[in-house]
Parts: sequence; structure tokens; C-alpha cells
Amino acid sequence: MKYTLNTDFSLLNGPKAANWITGFQDMVEAAFADSSSSSRLLGNLLILEPYIHIISQGLADNGRAFSKLSQEALDLLWDYLEGKKATSEFQDFANNLYAATLHYNVGEEITDSQAEFYRKCVDIPWGSTCEWQILTWLSVLLMEVVAINGGRLDFEEYEEYEQEVDFAEMEEMLNMLADACIEFTDTPCPSNKAKDMLKAQEQVYQTPLFRQFIERIQNGLLTALSAVPEQYPALREEYRQYAILPEEYAAKLLRF
Repeated sequence: MKYTLNTDFSLLNGPKAANWITGFQDMVEAAFADSSSSSRLLGNLLILEPYIHIISQGLADNGRAFSKLSQEALDLLWDYLEGKKATSEFQDFANNLYAATLHYNVGEEITDSQAEFYRKCVDIPWGSTCEWQILTWLSVLLMEVVAINGGRLDFEEYEEYEQEVDFAEMEEMLNMLADACIEFTDTPCPSNKAKDMLKAQEQVYQTPLFRQFIERIQNGLLTALSAVPEQYPALREEYRQYAILPEEYAAKLLRF
């Protein structure tokens, strides 16, 4: 059976749901195959906003605020999408932010000027998985946008970039939150061995919490597919009100 973004995930049993998850990125790429970079960027942003919403709630519960640097990156992407910013206005920011996330994630060496920029990330504590995942996702989108528009690039991997905006970071979020939902739903998982993890994942895919999460992703992506530029500002306001998971899980997600 071929699954699509329109497949009713709640009707799939464990193994079939697992196949849907495994094929997620290919499914999304197929759905957006004939779409513009703007639609693909919108698809990412309509998932990022609810993800950021739940993280922001968890941070507020702990007396912290969402990173100013992450918010700046998010606003730049929306402003670009709405035609308010040209890539020439944020290409330096994009390169520096990408350098900062590379340094954090894989220990990439950075220049003195990039190190100075990296110090701006101090409002995101070391080891805050969700926050750094969001910042990394934003940095990748910014670099893709700059590359597609022929902007200045400091990294070889983007110098000959001719692809459209992709969905790889979204798949990373999906997989991470799938693991989190095992804990949130008290799904039995005796060990980290592959067979135990696969069994736990198939069970968690049947839970109302995970199905609600997938429905949010499907709705956001399907909305992006059909939206026209005139709708982008309203969607920006609408989707920042949503949460990717119920807000009672906000604090737990930050600890995951």
C-alpha cells in the first residue's frame, strides 16, 4: 500500500504506522515535487511554529524565554517569505548562524568572527536538545534560501546547491518526538536494543497523543501545499498559536 500525506494515520496499525513514519521524508518530497521554494519553506515554518510554541511554554514554566537569536532567525524567514526581506540583508547572519550550529553539533572549527557570533547563543544552555534542534533547523533553512538565491556562502556544501528547500530537519524532529512520546505515554520499553525500541515505537504510534502529533504535521503540510502568498501573513499569526503537543507536556519535553 502506498501512503501519502492524506493517509489517515489513526487507521494504521503498528507495522503500517511504522512504514508511514519510515517513508515520511520521501512522502513529503513527493507531495511538494511540483511546488515552489516558497511553498516548501512555508511547510517547514508551519511545523516550526507549533514546535516553538510548546518549547516556549516549557521555557516560560521554568522562568526562561525563547532564544532571541532563534526568534530573529524565524522572523527573517517569515519576512523573506512575505517579500519583506531580501537574502542580501541576512546572508551574513545566515552564514554565522550555520557556523555556530556546526560548532555546537559537531565541533566544527570556527573563525574569530564566527566565535564572536557564537557567543550570542549563550541564552541556549548546552545540552538543551530541543532548543538547539530548532536553531539548527532555522540555520539550515536560512542557508538553503541564501544558496537558492545566489547569495554569499561560506560553506562548500552549499556553494553548488541547486535543490529546493528540503524537509530533512523536520524528519529529525519527528523521530525525536516519537522517542519522547514513548516516555510521555509510559509505553513499555525494557531496553535500548533495536527490537525493544521498534516494539515500543509501534505501540506508541497507536496512542492518541502521537496520532494528534501526526495530525498537526499533516494539517500544516497540506495547508502549505494549497496556500497562496496572500495567505502567508494570516497563517503566520494562526500557526504561532498552535502547539505541536498538548501544553501539559511542555516542561517534560525540555527535559527529554
